[in-house]
Amino acid sequence: MRCLLYVNPVGRVAVGDLDTGFRFAFDDLPTGGEQRADTRAAAVAWSAAGQWTAWSVQTSELGEPHEIRIHHEGSDSNHVVTPTDAFYLSPSPCGRILSHLSPGPLGLELGTSDVHRPSLRIVERGQPLFWSWSPDAAQLAVHAGDHVEVVPVDGGEARVLTEDAGMFIVPWWLPDGSIVLAGPTHVESHAPDGTVTALAAHPGAARFAVDPDGRRLALVESGEDGRPRLVVIDLLTGERAIALADRPLAFFWSPDGRHLAALGPAGPGRVRWHVTGGDDVRILASFRPGVAWTRTVLPFFEQYAHSHAVWSADGRSLVAPSVYGDGHTDALVQTIDDPDADQRFGQAVLAWWAD
Repeated sequence: MRCLLYVNPVGRVAVGDLDTGFRFAFDDLPTGGEQRADTRAAAVAWSAAGQWTAWSVQTSELGEPHEIRIHHEGSDSNHVVTPTDAFYLSPSPCGRILSHLSPGPLGLELGTSDVHRPSLRIVERGQPLFWSWSPDAAQLAVHAGDHVEVVPVDGGEARVLTEDAGMFIVPWWLPDGSIVLAGPTHVESHAPDGTVTALAAHPGAARFAVDPDGRRLALVESGEDGRPRLVVIDLLTGERAIALADRPLAFFWSPDGRHLAALGPAGPGRVRWHVTGGDDVRILASFRPGVAWTRTVLPFFEQYAHSHAVWSADGRSLVAPSVYGDGHTDALVQTIDDPDADQRFGQAVLAWWAD
């Protein structure tokens, strides 16, 4: 099946099958929290192996408790994981822990919860606050304020990588356990033994993404004319290639690392994907991006790249909410090797792959 995880215009979380049109809303099942007409999902996430779906529930009433609910595959009910006002969720690679970002009395709070029982552990506080899971789910690389540290999930002592981090960074793990982050002037790799290697200079606010193999770095840099552009740097050979000769709105590596999809402007209010792979460049049909996706996902696309699937598992299709001429915001699925296969899936203001 080709399935999407999505949030509809009234804030309900559901999955939909692109091939059959079947839809299933998770709040149709019994839940550990009270069912109210004024509740809506503020965030949603699908676990890496598809074992469960989590969503953050908020109400329009001041002072009402907010919470994270979770549905396990094969279960006939939902349950509350933790009471928190989370607006972003990130599952661990093992599927045992859910990390989440919430406002707190001392700034943003990064917390973790066990997906099988009510629990809450505050890992870090600060602003800005970004993080990524280690491949074995044993550690979190956390950027809080001006420092980046590695925090054991079991609550052990944190290891500080730098106290001079760039303004906007999400740490990226490499297969060998190194962590890529943005220092004051360069994107750097911090090895487990403490060795620091400068990978590429950045123009100030570093926007970058590393491919799944840890070999290629996609980086926004200043071109010879001073304008921002997106380049791909082979970290082994040093070869550079321009992926988009303009400032990208977002960019995502495919699961197999063969392609990079960069979202670029395509006229007033419209955008389009530029998909590169080797010497091949494919420009997909333009669309009007959905408002919720534009406001919540695109400004923080590096963080979402760690937790939400814009690419299908087979690396052939991309999904994004699109506003159509009839005023509805629906999921637009575009297949990179078949421009005639674009597909519209209705009533989805936020949408990701769930397969």
